[in-house]
Parts: sequence; structure tokens; C-alpha cells
Amino acid sequence: MPLQEGIYYQSGARPGTAFAVVFLRADPTADSATVGRSLERLWGVYQGLKRGVSRDLPNHLFPSGDLTVLLGFGIKAFGIAGAKRSVPPEALANYGLFRSPLASGGGPLLIGSGLNYADDVKANPATEEIVVQFIANTQLAVRRAVVETWKCLSDSGENPPVLSVSTYFSGFQRDDGRSWIDFHDGVSNLKSSERYAVIGIKPTGDPSTSWTEDGSYMTYVRIHVDLPLWRKLAPDVQSIAVGRSKLTGCPLAGVDSNGSPLSIAGCPSAPSGEIGQDDGFRETPRNPDPTIATSHVQRVNRHRGAVEDPNSLRVFRQGFEFLEPWDRSPGFRAGLNFVGFQDTPERLFQVLTQPGWLGKTNFGGAEQTLPLLKVLAAGIYFVPPDGEHTHFPGQDIFV
Repeated sequence: MPLQEGIYYQSGARPGTAFAVVFLRADPTADSATVGRSLERLWGVYQGLKRGVSRDLPNHLFPSGDLTVLLGFGIKAFGIAGAKRSVPPEALANYGLFRSPLASGGGPLLIGSGLNYADDVKANPATEEIVVQFIANTQLAVRRAVVETWKCLSDSGENPPVLSVSTYFSGFQRDDGRSWIDFHDGVSNLKSSERYAVIGIKPTGDPSTSWTEDGSYMTYVRIHVDLPLWRKLAPDVQSIAVGRSKLTGCPLAGVDSNGSPLSIAGCPSAPSGEIGQDDGFRETPRNPDPTIATSHVQRVNRHRGAVEDPNSLRVFRQGFEFLEPWDRSPGFRAGLNFVGFQDTPERLFQVLTQPGWLGKTNFGGAEQTLPLLKVLAAGIYFVPPDGEHTHFPGQDIFV
């Protein structure tokens, strides 16, 4: 069976510009059969939304926004009473949870990682039984899907509801190909021809694990980017921390005698020049200057082995920016919804904790410097295969 929709890995496939994730909490007294029935009803609502149909507007179509819907299941889902799959997949059992924030706020995401929760985060909101990802071409389409989720669950007549919305997050894609720190973003992501080898769960030869084949694991991390801190850095310092030229996006090969960054040969050099689709300019050099070797783009991709080998530590990611109000200066939080897919979450855990990668490093540069990023929420979810012949993806976990 193929991967679920909402993983845009094929050549020419691009996600819509609007994004939302909803986290669903199961009532602790509910059993797997009732959770399964609730999910089946919800899945039917989503199929209607994809056709431009809702229960409250019978016979009146609306633009669907090319909505896609993806279901994922956290480690708690396998502990629901009576679950057919009461033992989670091994990769989820071993790498299915990040550390909890400190009761006072903050604390490390993982031991050995340079990523920490924001100091006002005292509970991780992304650790529920179920996650639903919505991607569409309009903000209305994804936000309608959030509201229709609540409608379906609250109209069930169950007291208390078997499933409830615990929280949701939203985001958007930029049309300029850059991030909040103004640098080109995602330009060295996996080639389309390499992606499935990283994303899809492979056969093991063990019949007991065959139900997970062609599924994936979704990592969700909502990251606050400290823009006031970033803007205190000189442009050359920013470029060296990222590993790219700020204006052109060219990968850096080293620094000159004055400590100024040097782009790889042949990249656009005109004041208005920018990198294009040429992989030779998009990919980072394999043997850069030691200063550049500690940059962000080098730390997250060490060019180690074939991508299908988990030890390559490659992850396919789909990023969506966000901007939200905040009661602290500057009055808003800007950041990134990091959504990664991989055949085992061990890939990302190793990236975040291994020395030379992001171990003990928050973003780029030397260890324990530049605390640019703070985590607001983080979760790991098993994403079953498409389930063309089931009532909803993951049905056989419950029934």
C-alpha cells in the first residue's frame, strides 16, 4: 500500500500553502472499539471536506482547497484498552517520546541535544494518542477542517466524548523560499528520487511487523526562532552560522583571511543573483573549511552513506512557518513547524544528539552557542500506510 497523502515526496508534488495539525486525546475510560468507531466517523467527515461537502450544509458545495488529510498515532494509542495492536512498533517504542519539559518550564528536548523547551513551556502539548495533519491551498480549508473535527466529536452524543481536541497549531509556506531569519530554506532537502527510501518503512522479513510496511514516522516540532537575538549578529556572522550566503543562498566553502565567508565557485555573484534549481549550487560541499563545518547546513547533513541507510541520518522534511501573538517583546513569536518523515525516528534522534551533528548545539557554530531556537511542542507518531481497503488508516490498531 502507498504512503498516506500529505507526504509530498514525489517528483513535482508540492504541498499547499496552508497547514494545521490537530492533536486528539482519547478519554482514559474508552476502549479501542469505541475509539475506532469515533475515528471512522471522523474519517468520513474528512472525505466529505475533500469533496467540498459538510454535514451542516447539505447539497451546498464549497471549494475544498485541495485538502489532504493524514492520520498518525502516538505511543499512547497502543495502550488504549483492548487495542488489537497493544505493542507499538519497535521504532516507536524506542524513539517515540521526547523528554518532558521541567515543571518550572524549559529543559532539554533530549539528553545530549542543544535544543531546549521555551522557558514558558511547562507541558508538551504534542504527546496525545492521535495527530491529524491538514494541508491545503487556503487557510480556510485547513481551519474549516479543525472546526469540523470538533463538530464531529462533540456531536457524537458520547458523555464524555471518546475523542476530544486537545490543541491545534497552524502555519503557512512562504512563496519567497526563505525563512524568518531571511536565508534560503530547505534548498538541500532530499531529491525526489531519494525520498521514498528515507520515508517508507522497509520489510523486515518478520510477519509480525508486516502491517507497518510502507508506513512512516512523523516527527513534529514547533520551534520558536529568537529574531531579536538573531538580528544582533552581523550579516557575515549569520552566514557563517548558517553555512550559506544570505543574499544569494550559495553554500559556503570557507572564510578568507579577514574571516569573511567565501561561497563555492561558480555560484551567482551579482548583487541581485540567487541560486536556482541547479543541484550543484544547492548542495553543500563535502569537505568545507573547519569553520564552515560547524555551520547549521553542515551539521544537519554530513553526506554519510546512501540515504536509505538509517545511519545516513537523512530526514525528509516539510516546513511551515508560523507567526503568533505573544505577551513578551516584540509582541509575537515567529517560528517553524518542522514536520519530518522517516522510516525510523532514530534518524532524527541521532542528528539531535550526536557530536558533530546537532549534539549539544542549538543551531550552528561551536557547541552550546547561539541559543536561537526554543521548542514549543514536539511529538513522534506512527503513520500507517494509506489503507485503501480499510475504513481509515490505522484501523487494525484498534479493531
